[in-house]
Amino acid sequence: MRLHSTANEFMGKEPWKYSAPIEKIATENLRFRHKLLPYIYTMNRRTQKDGRAICEPMYYTYPKEENAYKAKNEYFFGTELIVAPITEHTNSEIGMASANVWLPDGRYTDIYNGRIYSGNRVVKMFRDISTIPVLAKEGAIIPMSKNEKDNTVENPKDLELLIFRGNNEFRLYEDDGETLSYENGAYLETPFIIKEDNSTVTFTIAKGEGDISVVPEKRNNLLKFLDIVDGQITVNANDEKKSFDRKEKNGLIEILIQHV
Repeated sequence: MRLHSTANEFMGKEPWKYSAPIEKIATENLRFRHKLLPYIYTMNRRTQKDGRAICEPMYYTYPKEENAYKAKNEYFFGTELIVAPITEHTNSEIGMASANVWLPDGRYTDIYNGRIYSGNRVVKMFRDISTIPVLAKEGAIIPMSKNEKDNTVENPKDLELLIFRGNNEFRLYEDDGETLSYENGAYLETPFIIKEDNSTVTFTIAKGEGDISVVPEKRNNLLKFLDIVDGQITVNANDEKKSFDRKEKNGLIEILIQHV
């Protein structure tokens, strides 16, 4: 991310200094990282409050697991994601490179391709040059800005939530992003809760706790359930109840609701 890290004009890391395919991949990932600002900001609050880094080796969370110490390139990115960079050469015959990824006990979904993996094992994962394994844990909730092309860092009016079945609570943290007024309570925490009970998955956006003036008065929430195959959906929003069958779009369920 340090695009200005060299004074050598031939060693710049700006996307447009690479070939067109690489420029496209870099641009897409830079924009995706910008969409992740609500998640990243919440994780930075965790760092400030609890002393937990946003990037941590696997053995920080699993100190008694031998495989956690062998997963040298792998790391947690916040509480919800495991990232496994691929540093091997591409196999010219298949056009892919691989990484040996250790998965702790549980269920994991690659946010790029939707593949679901069972944990407690090491998996050799192959990817082309456009992606690396980024795995959401069971019950992960990942808040993002829906706007990917503006450079704004304001708390988004349009929020996009990546949701994975399981049992979990994620508390989105927001303040004005500019002053120290959060030290006097000028911040808002919004709980997102997912519960899985046999064939029923319940997702709840709870009432925000704190100073609501730091966020837009009305917010559009795009809910994306990435690992639910089929079923009927019931939405309770703003005292209205609506039921409909699952409508597939690109292999996921999308629901848009307005939260006041």
